[in-house]
Amino acid sequence: MGLGIAVIASLMQSSSALVRKQTQVEKAWLVEQDAIRVLELMARAIRMAGYRKIGSLGEYRQGLRMAKVDYIGLEHRTGWNHSDLLWVKHEPADGTEGDCLGNRVEQVSHGKSQSRTKKGLRYQGFFVQKVGGERGGSIMCASLDRQGRLQHTSLMNHIDTLHFKWVGQQTRSGEPTSPTRAGVHIALKTTLMEREFSRFVAFRNMP
Repeated sequence: MGLGIAVIASLMQSSSALVRKQTQVEKAWLVEQDAIRVLELMARAIRMAGYRKIGSLGEYRQGLRMAKVDYIGLEHRTGWNHSDLLWVKHEPADGTEGDCLGNRVEQVSHGKSQSRTKKGLRYQGFFVQKVGGERGGSIMCASLDRQGRLQHTSLMNHIDTLHFKWVGQQTRSGEPTSPTRAGVHIALKTTLMEREFSRFVAFRNMP
């Protein structure tokens, strides 16, 4: 009788350990999928930075003569836990591209202006904000509403740090060719896993 109870207890312990392990694996998978989703949103914004809708050579030359616009910027250690802030600006494309919330530009009925723009430009920003009652922070998306006002929405919780770094153009040997920026490196850490999620995003529309 005693041997039977011992065997049952051992099986229950093994089963409990297996359930815990399975729960940990599922949680890690969910965190990874969430991180991949957020990295893709930031990558898409970076690739759009500096986009201008130019229909002719004349428009291109006119744009060169216009006042210089900063289409992308980094602010280091300004967010929660010394995280960084990234912001991008660009002209609306064909109206089908969405911002970090999936919102698309719409034509305003009373004129030629477009919704979710300010001075003809779309805006997106990414930073970390502390979440009350939790150990980590939340990645926030800053975008424009229909009236062009800034709005903030949470994209992912349980964030430890978020960092951005300029990456310059390099030769095959790894030596920098010029001070020209080639893209941005993103590094994201959560409080749920020790792993760092990172990604390099090359510029597509920046000079």
